[in-house]
Amino acid sequence: MIRGKVFYRGEFIEAGIEVDGGRIKKIGKLVKGKEVRGVILPAGIDVHVHLRDFDEAHKETIETGTMAAKYGGICLVVDQPNTRPVVDSEKVYFERMEKAKSDVHVDYTLNLALTNSNFGEIAGILEKIRSRYFVPAVGEVFIQHSNDNLQIRYETLRLAISNLKNVLLTIHAEDPAYVDTGFPNFRFRKKEAEVFAVQKCLTISNFHFCHISTRDAAERICNSDSTFEVTPHHLLLSTDDYRRLGYAVNVNPPLRSRDEAEWLLKHFHMADILASDHAPHTLEDKKSGAPGFPGVETMYPIFVHLAAMRIIRFGDLVEKIASNPARIFGFRGYGEIRVGNYANFAVFDLKNVRKIRAEDLHSRCDWTPYEGFNAVFPDKVYLKGTDVLEVAEPTGEVLGAEFQNYKKSF
Repeated sequence: MIRGKVFYRGEFIEAGIEVDGGRIKKIGKLVKGKEVRGVILPAGIDVHVHLRDFDEAHKETIETGTMAAKYGGICLVVDQPNTRPVVDSEKVYFERMEKAKSDVHVDYTLNLALTNSNFGEIAGILEKIRSRYFVPAVGEVFIQHSNDNLQIRYETLRLAISNLKNVLLTIHAEDPAYVDTGFPNFRFRKKEAEVFAVQKCLTISNFHFCHISTRDAAERICNSDSTFEVTPHHLLLSTDDYRRLGYAVNVNPPLRSRDEAEWLLKHFHMADILASDHAPHTLEDKKSGAPGFPGVETMYPIFVHLAAMRIIRFGDLVEKIASNPARIFGFRGYGEIRVGNYANFAVFDLKNVRKIRAEDLHSRCDWTPYEGFNAVFPDKVYLKGTDVLEVAEPTGEVLGAEFQNYKKSF
């Protein structure tokens, strides 16, 4: 099908990839195909996106968010449940997944919310949903949130876990005792909020921690059996960017000091996953203090450029954006370019470096905190053997119940 410099088994090799029925049939030096310029990497998996829709369709829809994902080299997204309305029941879950079936440009799945209202019934809700769909995790579980029903107490978390077996919980770890209101929020949401919440959660169970932004929290998780993700903004931006971003600066957890961000980037290899935490608010929303940055389209291109510049290693990038998300969340057939897996890969011409411009992106929110950053966007993105950049209509799928034989060891 195609030939080029393929990232295969931890290194680049000159090879061709043969595809049959949407899966990789053969990889080898003797396999013929169309020559492509650049490198062929596994298509990314973004395990943390907020695609809005429902009552917030003016900010983003499942359709526009997954379109942005495909242009960023992402083949699968995991949507978060803190929508309006919240995805906290089988009824709302089914409604959102049915909507996604006709709207997704890449493959799609959805986490279920754990709230103060449903924690006693969460196991039963999961059982009903899993008769039809794959639920990768219960998350994003908020230790701190402005919505009282979404802000989980530690004791509630402990009680919920007693009813859940072989289920991955993803945690937004910020302790309310260290969080105050104010702008810019990095002056009011202390880093101790994250560190203390992580420390407390680790005494309860093992979790997957979302968007870790501090060295202390990262080191504590690394000394446990839990996993964690980092975001581009916590590695590449800092409180120094307040002058540039102005009213758009708020994100939860907030941006940290330059020293903190530089440490996280230098120790990128310690993280388990790179995820965008794509949170598309309009600039009008940002003027009112809404926290969050869009990023599903820019994440992979920025980090491919960093790898080409040898600031990070390609092996670490592929691990964090593809193979580890597939392994940790149980996405069989995704994550690596290997025989039997889905033919999901992206072609990046490392010489085609360009500046990020909001006007070139596809998210409905219509802005980016990475304006002017250098990036290498993919020339081709294959989803189950089809170059989706050449297809205008949605061609992705929602993940169904066939994934349910996956068992999490947590």
